[in-house]
Amino acid sequence: MTCPVCSEVLDFEVKSEGGPVVGPPEKIACSSCKYEATNTSSFFDLTILPSEAIDPSSQLGPSVLDAFSELAQGQAKSGEASKASSSSYRERNWSVSQLFQSPVISYVYERGWRQGFDWAGFPGADEEFEIVNRLYEETRVCDPADSEAVLDVSCGTGLFSRKFLKSGKWGTVVASDYSENMLNQAYDFLTKEEGTSPAAEAEGSSLMLVRADVGRLPFESKTFDLVHAGAAIHCWPTPSMGISEICRVLKPGGRLIGSTFLLSASPLGQRLGNDALVKPFFELEKEFSGGLLPGLTGRSYRFWSEDELRSLCELCGLENFKVERENRFIMFCATKPAPRSKDKSDAEV
Repeated sequence: MTCPVCSEVLDFEVKSEGGPVVGPPEKIACSSCKYEATNTSSFFDLTILPSEAIDPSSQLGPSVLDAFSELAQGQAKSGEASKASSSSYRERNWSVSQLFQSPVISYVYERGWRQGFDWAGFPGADEEFEIVNRLYEETRVCDPADSEAVLDVSCGTGLFSRKFLKSGKWGTVVASDYSENMLNQAYDFLTKEEGTSPAAEAEGSSLMLVRADVGRLPFESKTFDLVHAGAAIHCWPTPSMGISEICRVLKPGGRLIGSTFLLSASPLGQRLGNDALVKPFFELEKEFSGGLLPGLTGRSYRFWSEDELRSLCELCGLENFKVERENRFIMFCATKPAPRSKDKSDAEV
């Protein structure tokens, strides 16, 4: 793993949890830029902002009250510049990111929330995982390695991370999310509610939980054979940064496989056999997403057209774009170009 600030490789020792889950050290420090992170007992925290620096509120109330509280306690000194600290800076997420910081949402995510995606045509986690495996094998351009690695980005409560681990096909599974509460719930599912059953079926595999920003992934380039982003990209503030980072951490020939929601006119476009025929409806929906006054109501989820997803992947250096879609569900796969062998290039000449 790498420093989220300067991207230098971090040197640390991990803890054994007595199963497939790899525990983090209490602290991690970068020898290059002096970045320091304090981890929890369940996951690595490799984001630039600690979770306490994320303002979960859309209003100023709590910050104002905190400032008056500090003043009353004599912590603010008149006439002196306050010393900068990690607790003095706050950053607000856009509305969707705020939503998934909630412990309530992390608790209900696998207890009804995720199952509710069937309205859009999501076939259910088991069938989605079968599609992921099928697309991964159908798009293979390199011989499989002895031990392959998968990054489950925006993993939420680890629904698919556990499936990757339980399959026994992956030597390393890394589950990352920006939400601390989602990762805590993922850890609970792995170690408490499901006991050690994944470990029994995944001997030789390991899993790490990492708090990470998809736009600044703390991993070395060319690390993963697969990056999975299930029901995720519609929640990212800057999708282009996320896809470009995913392309960086993929090995040559590695694949990005993700699922998301299509725009509401997509089923009609699919029935007509051409999404271009309903493009005006796509543009109208995007124009009014977030409400009639998006500047006041805040941003909403970004839903997609198939062509937008294809274009974004190609802009970020991926190729061989393939999809499976139904209603407003889409599973897409794109490949990081692999070096062409000299023999093959000569044969084509």
